[in-house]
Amino acid sequence: MSEVWLNAFLGKIGKYIVTFLVNYYYYLAPVIVLYGIFLTISSYNLKRIDKRVNLEIVNQAKNVMKENPDINYIDFVENLKIPWEDIVKDCSFFPFISQEMGLWVDRTNAYTARKIIMYDKEKIRLVLERSGLFVSERGSGMRKNLYLDYIHRVTKRGK
Repeated sequence: MSEVWLNAFLGKIGKYIVTFLVNYYYYLAPVIVLYGIFLTISSYNLKRIDKRVNLEIVNQAKNVMKENPDINYIDFVENLKIPWEDIVKDCSFFPFISQEMGLWVDRTNAYTARKIIMYDKEKIRLVLERSGLFVSERGSGMRKNLYLDYIHRVTKRGK
Protein backbone atom coordinates (compact mmCIF):
# COMPACT_ATOMS: atom_id res chain seq x y z
CA MET A 1 0.00 0.00 0.00
CA SER A 2 2.77 2.45 0.89
CA GLU A 3 4.42 1.72 -2.43
CA VAL A 4 1.25 2.74 -4.26
CA TRP A 5 1.16 6.01 -2.28
CA LEU A 6 4.82 6.73 -3.05
CA ASN A 7 4.26 6.15 -6.76
CA ALA A 8 1.08 8.23 -6.77
CA PHE A 9 2.39 11.25 -4.90
CA LEU A 10 6.11 11.29 -5.70
CA GLY A 11 6.35 9.42 -8.96
CA LYS A 12 9.08 6.98 -9.89
CA ILE A 13 11.96 9.42 -9.25
CA GLY A 14 10.55 10.47 -5.88
CA LYS A 15 10.20 6.85 -4.89
CA TYR A 16 13.83 6.19 -5.77
CA ILE A 17 14.95 9.25 -3.78
CA VAL A 18 12.99 8.16 -0.71
CA THR A 19 14.32 4.61 -1.04
CA PHE A 20 17.87 5.94 -1.35
CA LEU A 21 17.45 8.12 1.76
CA VAL A 22 16.04 5.22 3.76
CA ASN A 23 18.82 2.85 2.70
CA TYR A 24 21.73 5.27 3.19
CA TYR A 25 20.44 7.32 6.14
CA TYR A 26 23.32 6.29 8.42
CA TYR A 27 25.85 7.65 5.93
CA LEU A 28 24.02 10.89 5.14
CA ALA A 29 22.98 11.99 8.64
CA PRO A 30 26.54 12.50 10.01
CA VAL A 31 27.49 14.52 6.93
CA ILE A 32 24.43 16.75 7.33
CA VAL A 33 25.08 17.23 11.06
CA LEU A 34 28.75 18.08 10.45
CA TYR A 35 27.81 20.60 7.78
CA GLY A 36 25.26 22.14 10.15
CA ILE A 37 27.91 22.50 12.85
CA PHE A 38 30.27 24.04 10.27
CA LEU A 39 27.60 26.60 9.26
CA THR A 40 26.81 27.38 12.90
CA ILE A 41 30.45 28.11 13.72
CA SER A 42 30.77 30.23 10.57
CA SER A 43 27.66 32.22 11.47
CA TYR A 44 28.89 32.74 15.03
CA ASN A 45 32.18 34.00 13.63
CA LEU A 46 30.32 36.64 11.59
CA LYS A 47 28.27 37.66 14.65
CA ARG A 48 31.45 38.22 16.65
CA ILE A 49 32.85 40.45 13.93
CA ASP A 50 29.52 42.30 13.66
CA LYS A 51 29.44 42.97 17.41
CA ARG A 52 32.96 44.33 17.31
CA VAL A 53 32.12 46.62 14.39
CA ASN A 54 29.08 47.96 16.26
CA LEU A 55 31.22 48.53 19.35
CA GLU A 56 33.81 50.35 17.24
CA ILE A 57 31.14 52.62 15.74
CA VAL A 58 29.75 53.47 19.19
CA ASN A 59 33.21 54.10 20.67
CA GLN A 60 34.19 56.38 17.80
CA ALA A 61 30.90 58.24 18.14
CA LYS A 62 31.45 58.76 21.87
CA ASN A 63 34.97 60.08 21.29
CA VAL A 64 33.79 62.42 18.54
CA MET A 65 30.88 63.65 20.68
CA LYS A 66 33.32 64.52 23.49
CA GLU A 67 35.51 66.55 21.14
CA ASN A 68 32.71 68.11 19.11
CA PRO A 69 29.27 67.88 20.74
CA ASP A 70 27.58 69.75 17.88
CA ILE A 71 28.58 67.30 15.14
CA ASN A 72 25.79 66.02 12.96
CA TYR A 73 25.26 62.51 11.66
CA ILE A 74 26.52 63.15 8.12
CA ASP A 75 29.81 64.64 9.31
CA PHE A 76 30.29 61.73 11.68
CA VAL A 77 29.71 59.13 8.97
CA GLU A 78 32.16 60.90 6.65
CA ASN A 79 34.87 60.76 9.33
CA LEU A 80 34.11 57.22 10.49
CA LYS A 81 37.10 54.92 10.04
CA ILE A 82 36.52 51.27 10.88
CA PRO A 83 39.73 49.19 11.00
CA TRP A 84 38.33 46.17 9.18
CA GLU A 85 41.60 44.26 8.90
CA ASP A 86 42.32 44.58 12.62
CA ILE A 87 38.78 43.64 13.62
CA VAL A 88 38.73 40.58 11.38
CA LYS A 89 42.16 39.52 12.62
CA ASP A 90 41.24 39.99 16.31
CA CYS A 91 37.68 38.62 16.33
CA SER A 92 37.82 35.85 13.78
CA PHE A 93 38.57 32.41 15.19
CA PHE A 94 37.47 30.46 12.12
CA PRO A 95 38.55 30.87 8.47
CA PHE A 96 34.96 31.13 7.21
CA ILE A 97 31.94 33.37 7.78
CA SER A 98 28.36 32.64 6.91
CA GLN A 99 25.17 34.65 6.84
CA GLU A 100 22.54 33.52 9.30
CA MET A 101 20.12 32.06 6.79
CA GLY A 102 22.64 31.17 4.10
CA LEU A 103 23.63 27.66 3.11
CA TRP A 104 27.05 28.70 1.87
CA VAL A 105 30.16 30.19 3.46
CA ASP A 106 32.70 32.80 2.43
CA ARG A 107 36.35 33.16 3.34
CA THR A 108 36.98 35.42 6.30
CA ASN A 109 38.58 38.60 5.04
CA ALA A 110 38.04 42.32 5.49
CA TYR A 111 36.29 42.82 2.14
CA THR A 112 33.77 40.02 2.62
CA ALA A 113 33.02 40.97 6.22
CA ARG A 114 32.48 44.61 5.23
CA LYS A 115 30.23 43.64 2.33
CA ILE A 116 28.03 41.43 4.52
CA ILE A 117 27.91 43.63 7.62
CA MET A 118 27.54 47.06 6.01
CA TYR A 119 24.93 46.09 3.42
CA ASP A 120 22.54 48.76 4.65
CA LYS A 121 23.32 52.47 4.72
CA GLU A 122 20.95 52.81 7.67
CA LYS A 123 22.93 50.39 9.84
CA ILE A 124 25.21 53.05 11.33
CA ARG A 125 22.24 55.26 12.13
CA LEU A 126 20.40 52.38 13.77
CA VAL A 127 23.41 51.38 15.88
CA LEU A 128 23.87 54.97 17.05
CA GLU A 129 20.15 55.40 17.79
CA ARG A 130 20.13 52.24 19.87
CA SER A 131 23.09 53.43 21.88
CA GLY A 132 21.38 56.80 22.40
CA LEU A 133 24.03 58.92 20.70
CA PHE A 134 22.16 60.27 17.69
CA VAL A 135 18.43 60.78 17.52
CA SER A 136 16.77 60.46 14.16
CA GLU A 137 14.89 63.33 12.58
CA ARG A 138 12.24 60.84 11.50
CA GLY A 139 10.46 61.14 14.78
CA SER A 140 9.80 58.58 17.42
CA GLY A 141 8.22 55.93 15.26
CA MET A 142 8.77 52.24 15.68
CA ARG A 143 12.45 51.38 15.82
CA LYS A 144 13.81 49.05 13.19
CA ASN A 145 14.97 45.63 14.30
CA LEU A 146 18.44 44.95 12.85
CA TYR A 147 18.21 41.19 13.09
CA LEU A 148 14.71 40.98 11.66
CA ASP A 149 15.73 43.29 8.82
CA TYR A 150 18.74 41.08 8.11
CA ILE A 151 16.61 37.93 8.06
CA HIS A 152 14.14 39.61 5.67
CA ARG A 153 17.06 40.58 3.44
CA VAL A 154 18.34 37.02 3.33
CA THR A 155 14.94 35.46 2.75
CA LYS A 156 14.07 38.20 0.20
CA ARG A 157 11.04 39.38 2.13
CA GLY A 158 10.49 42.97 3.07
CA LYS A 159 11.98 45.45 0.61
